[in-house]
Amino acid sequence: MAVALLEDWCRVMGVDAQKSLMVTGIPVDCGEGETQAILQEALKCVGRYRLLGKIVRKQENASTVLLELLEDPDVSGIPSEVQGKGGVWKVIFKTPNQDAKFLERLNLFLEKEGQTVSGMFRALGHEGVSPAAVPCISPELLAHLLGQAMSHAPQPLLPMRYRKLRVFSGSATPTPEDEPFELWLEQATEIVKEWPVTEAEKKRWLMESLRGPALDLMHIVQADNPAIGVEECLEAFRQVFGSMESRRSSQVRYLKTCQEEGEKVSAYVLRVETLLRRAVEKRAIPRNISDQVRLEQVMAGASLSDVLWCRLRKLKDQERPPSFLELMKVIREEEEEEVSFENENIREPQKGGACGRWDNGRED
Repeated sequence: MAVALLEDWCRVMGVDAQKSLMVTGIPVDCGEGETQAILQEALKCVGRYRLLGKIVRKQENASTVLLELLEDPDVSGIPSEVQGKGGVWKVIFKTPNQDAKFLERLNLFLEKEGQTVSGMFRALGHEGVSPAAVPCISPELLAHLLGQAMSHAPQPLLPMRYRKLRVFSGSATPTPEDEPFELWLEQATEIVKEWPVTEAEKKRWLMESLRGPALDLMHIVQADNPAIGVEECLEAFRQVFGSMESRRSSQVRYLKTCQEEGEKVSAYVLRVETLLRRAVEKRAIPRNISDQVRLEQVMAGASLSDVLWCRLRKLKDQERPPSFLELMKVIREEEEEEVSFENENIREPQKGGACGRWDNGRED
């Protein structure tokens, strides 16, 4: 709010804020002569000026002075701070077109959101701010008003664009749009962290994805504890709709899952990744070794080509095992190489009996 103070002070003194500056942080025990000497040396670039006023902030034990510049200043040369008695003194001034640039950026942002400054204030309950009055408000004061309004606003400032959850009902006879619980829970756990709203709003958004027994459960847990957080709600869903298999069962199920006939290695890795995450959640497999366990399981449970097995063996010998995405990248690369090689081998033979990619056309 320093620039707003500068503007208000200049308005009271009847001077142009664009031709004035304010220096803050001056110790109260710094005499007028000493203050003037320091400022004359530090502000040579602004030319002649005169002292208009001085205020003392007791809570900061420091003074602030207002200077009127008697020559057209070159704002590019004005320092933002000077080294004075007791430490650094801040120099506050307005740059040309500062208001216009701020309003231009604000209007551009609001235009993309389908809003206007006056419309935004109306949505926040500030009916008194008209379009004509907005350009007269300083950027600092406008930002302050917006901050105050937003802190008391019952609804978000602008329409939120957020990733919606898929539908989950928990019904014994799910509909085609119904997501399996484990997939829904995994998605919900990640997405609710991204929602930049309050816990109450998160719970409202969460309820939009629920149907049937799942929606009934949400109403029950909120009735029991109106202040319950969204993470606690998800934990309640896990207890009611989640798998009841033991920690040992989830570990064994993961380790005994092998690649099926006709299944690509990449598809197998994706399939068992869900089982791995479930085992980690149940603490059947330590999270800090999950990358290592994943790689070992792929090498043991998948049917690998010699080339891919060698590549995975090299990864295993490294100090840090690959992450899920890093592992998938290697596997997909080899799968594409195999497809490309097969396509080359099924091409029609060339004239003269040449039928292989290694034929160099030599006649014996």
